[in-house]
Amino acid sequence: MGSKMANAPVYYSVAQVRFNPILSLDTYVTGLQEKLRKAGFPDFKKIQTVVFNFNMVGAPSGESEQVPQGQPLQRYMFLDMSGTSGFILDLDALSYQTTEYETFEKFSGELLDTLLKVHEAVNINYTERVGVRQLDAVIPNAGESLGQYLDAQVIGLKGKIEGELIHSFSETLVQTKVGQLLSRAIIFKGKLGFPPDVQSVGVRVADRFSGFQGEHAILDTDGFYAGRETFDIAGVKKRLFDLHTETSKAFKAATTEYAKQVWR
Repeated sequence: MGSKMANAPVYYSVAQVRFNPILSLDTYVTGLQEKLRKAGFPDFKKIQTVVFNFNMVGAPSGESEQVPQGQPLQRYMFLDMSGTSGFILDLDALSYQTTEYETFEKFSGELLDTLLKVHEAVNINYTERVGVRQLDAVIPNAGESLGQYLDAQVIGLKGKIEGELIHSFSETLVQTKVGQLLSRAIIFKGKLGFPPDVQSVGVRVADRFSGFQGEHAILDTDGFYAGRETFDIAGVKKRLFDLHTETSKAFKAATTEYAKQVWR
């Protein structure tokens, strides 16, 4: 069993399982909402989004150019009472996100329990992608520097080039035995935020992070496996834990022993 760091830098975690599309999902939502309400996620919202297809073939000669058409999609959100944890259910995916991360056993358990509820309702046939992503805020204590917390290889040329820092960005993508691993380190000054591709829908960031402004780094670690597999809850669990092992290695490689002592 993992243990929670007393001063853990993680401020957002999300895990997602993509599966075969369920076009009739709307007919099952009432029953799912009742189960999730009883499981501690009573705040329910139905959100309509529009997806545009821009990968369209050009119009034949002599015809007017085609205009991308928006396709309305429904998504459903189930949050806990504090607004810090919850699920997003799409026609082909279930995501669990939290800003109050404790241990991976607890985090993955919430996702797996709800995924099983969805399966019992709609009978999922196969999975196509399993992913785990975590954002860590590296904020040095007063009088300290990022160099005491981050490995030199992810700091880049910060401090080696004259001038005021705007931002520094490092990215590494590797193929592991269990899937792909994408590790990013972003250094800049300002408020703590989210990468543009992260949909932190509805969840509230902890006060100790939301009120911060100044120089800091975000460690963005994303592990994912893509491949069609017959749905099996035990298999999904193994995928999640295997990916978590790799993302943990990346986090440890990007941070110093001093940082780990401060956060412990």
